[in-house]
Amino acid sequence: MLRHIVLFLACVASLPAFAADRIILVGDSTVASGGGYGDYLCRRQRPDTTCLNLAKNGRSSSSFRAEGRWDEVQALLRNGAGFRNTYVLMQFGHNDQPGKPGRSTDLVKEYPANLARYVADVKAGGGVPVLVTSLTRRSFRNGYVWNDLAPWATAAREVAQREGVAVLGLNALSLAAVQAMGPAEAETLAQPKGAGFDYTHLGPKGGRFFGDMAARELLRLFPALGPLADPADTSRQAAREHAPADGWAGEQGGTHGGAAASAANVHTVSTPAELKAALAGTADARIIQVRGTLDMADGAKVGVVRLPSNTTLIGLGEDAGFVNASLIVGNASQVIIRNLSISNPCDPDPTWDPQDGAKGNWNSLYDGITVTGSHHVWIDHNSFTDAPRTDGQSPKENGMLKQCHDGALDITSASDFVTVSYNHFALHEKNTLVGASDRATGDEGHLRVTFSNNFFEQVTARTPRVRFGQVHLFNNYHKGSRKHAEYPHEYSVGIARQAHVIIDANAYDIEGARGCGDVLHNPGKSEAGAVLDHGSLLNGKALADCGFATDVGWSVPYTFRALHAADVQPNVMTNAGAGHLGKLQPASR
Repeated sequence: MLRHIVLFLACVASLPAFAADRIILVGDSTVASGGGYGDYLCRRQRPDTTCLNLAKNGRSSSSFRAEGRWDEVQALLRNGAGFRNTYVLMQFGHNDQPGKPGRSTDLVKEYPANLARYVADVKAGGGVPVLVTSLTRRSFRNGYVWNDLAPWATAAREVAQREGVAVLGLNALSLAAVQAMGPAEAETLAQPKGAGFDYTHLGPKGGRFFGDMAARELLRLFPALGPLADPADTSRQAAREHAPADGWAGEQGGTHGGAAASAANVHTVSTPAELKAALAGTADARIIQVRGTLDMADGAKVGVVRLPSNTTLIGLGEDAGFVNASLIVGNASQVIIRNLSISNPCDPDPTWDPQDGAKGNWNSLYDGITVTGSHHVWIDHNSFTDAPRTDGQSPKENGMLKQCHDGALDITSASDFVTVSYNHFALHEKNTLVGASDRATGDEGHLRVTFSNNFFEQVTARTPRVRFGQVHLFNNYHKGSRKHAEYPHEYSVGIARQAHVIIDANAYDIEGARGCGDVLHNPGKSEAGAVLDHGSLLNGKALADCGFATDVGWSVPYTFRALHAADVQPNVMTNAGAGHLGKLQPASR
């Protein structure tokens, strides 16, 4: 606990002497990173407003304090001299309901008393308390939303009235919005079915929708917090950024993509035709800003998008991306791809290879992104997923799943100086190759790739699988299950032929994994490469007894800052993926 408080205070100490306002979010999973709206509310705040999401899954008004999490909030309040105001938004209720052992509270006495105590503590610490009524569940009965949280919302409003503090009426606002959209549209606010779908938690679309709703209502209550930031402006400002120095893409001159583009070579595209026009012709450098989702289907085939050298391709706002598309960086240099949601392409005609494996296998074309024969490439803050066309929807033929997906991101053919940072990879089987073949001996001395702060969620294997490369993995978060219905975890990092892998403080939360061999594995028949790990954790315990050679033959040439592995999960879940541009303060574990 002390380490987390020190981390926060270090962040505060780095702020300007006269910073503006600070917002602290407290509550349960409907606010927390990964399934709530809190991160999106934070991203709508002005750049000079510090916003910390301390909400945690499964917590109630009782357990949040009992576990010592409220101590972190009070420590922050005691060190708030650099802020004009600190607003503490508190939403509880979902886990206070009956039937939740160790969490539920009595609605009449205990729940209101808990809220009143939180309010008193915030006032005593010099903060501004704001009670938030519980986000509605999106379950319909006979055509109407079943608002089982209404009594808890009423109790919160009554406490706010008695204590003379502001109340953000999210329950009523969200109830009206969900009722108006109806069951079918409301389902799109959740995680895709088959990926932890329920009627309470939120996917990216739901997080954005309710985060915007809560941000607007907060601004109505406190106009001094305005104006709200436009996520598209954040993307525009980021379009000329260079790759950071803490990765291979920052070496040997660095990676700047299209940062030097003239105004005439900055294009905003919202159709496939506009994208093709922006990519055509010659330009010393170009920036292409994608607005909305582009469907690049070429008839029944996947559309191939080839990116030339000196190009930055970036999504505007929080909902830009591609479907039916394969982005290729081939024999190019100086390419940046950021802030895009990519639905991994599905090959409509996979081929059967009876010689592939003991039983044969189906093979597909098209990766989400392919980097081949290229150097100085930065792939940052993108989201990759098979959804909505997940593997469970594919038939079996010849006794095998007729797999229509290939890689999410493959880096091959002596590509070099590549950084892959703050991406979210979800619901995929074979995620990333670094080096495509044991026979590609020309890759030796190349494939210098950094993977940092990425979120691998329910990915079966290859996060990544490495051959030949000098690959650095730091502060990546892996979440999976050996029993997942569609994407059961097989291994995380493949230490294949002549791999030279250095790992710093990765976190592996893999249900059913028993030891290092379940996350670090040589998946081929050739002799395994070498891996040197510093400080990684598997299910909260030190990674040990891996059995690989540790003489990797190189050391990391750039300066980087790795969080302790115990702090990786909240930082990654707060910041990784499309729509997450703009640095937030690291969240507490």
